[in-house]
Amino acid sequence: ETQPGTVDSTSTVPVASADISSTTSTPDLIDQTDTGGGVGDVALSPLAALVESAGNMRLDLDGALDALGPEPVGLSIPDIDLVDVRVKDVGVQANGEMEIPGATEVGWYRWSPSPGEPGSSVLAAHIAFGGRDGVFRNLDDLQVGDRFVVHYDDDSTREFEITERAQYDKKQLPLSRIFSKDGGPSVVLITCGGDFNRSANAYVDNVVAYAIPVGSGQ
Repeated sequence: ETQPGTVDSTSTVPVASADISSTTSTPDLIDQTDTGGGVGDVALSPLAALVESAGNMRLDLDGALDALGPEPVGLSIPDIDLVDVRVKDVGVQANGEMEIPGATEVGWYRWSPSPGEPGSSVLAAHIAFGGRDGVFRNLDDLQVGDRFVVHYDDDSTREFEITERAQYDKKQLPLSRIFSKDGGPSVVLITCGGDFNRSANAYVDNVVAYAIPVGSGQ
């Protein structure tokens, strides 16, 4: 994750193992600790190991995507001045690194549920990238009770309400909660935050906002 005016980071985001190509280098979102296991000669991060063991909930036995609700294509968060920002479905590279789009888009982790479906839907974006602010630059300004709208590929929309905002050291990120595939529907918005470590060219923390569908009664 790079601050505006700095050189792009070449670090990547460990998430899961899959043969999906990446179109851009991505900054640290989650700590890259080596757990000693991996795909081929590539060691998996803690998150990669977690997602690999949980399986891919959006793949059927033939390897095709199941239609588990409409897919998100846009995001509006009025309280931080985001209006219909493009949401791009992202996966992982062969080495277990999550794809994150550029500064102007949000990545929906396609192996997570569609927002509003049971389980935790993960939407990630940069705080800064390529010398400019990312769309989640002001994510830490969100407050409990703030609302946002997800736009879907079937032209429908759904409103969500923030229930909690937290900041974690990257080594203490609650992976099982953020990437939960059980329980009621929730959305997790995640970016980098905290102090900027210039020697590592990365932020030391993650900012996470948790939300539920409006009217869900959770």
